Amino acid sequence: MYTVSMSPPIKQTVTVRQGGVVEVHSPDLHEGDRAEVTIVVVPTEITGSTRAANGGWRKYAGTVKGGNPEAGSSSQIDADLAVEHQNERTPES
Repeated sequence: MYTVSMSPPIKQTVTVRQGGVVEVHSPDLHEGDRAEVTIVVVPTEITGSTRAANGGWRKYAGTVKGGNPEAGSSSQIDADLAVEHQNERTPES
């Protein structure tokens, strides 16, 4: 918990080294100080070739099983769209 008597937070972007080692260097840190550290791993920028190599979203297509086995059929999709279209045209009370 941050209080007024504490130093302002130090925010740095670092690269995790081999073995999961993270180093923070700051002139505001002094030997013997106690510090609370929170690590937030940010996703690396994904290029088109990396995305393709990892399968992108397509690797998840068709992997979720819903409650209706016909949910992906053309006739069911048409029926669902018709219901939604009708709901948009029907004024709410």
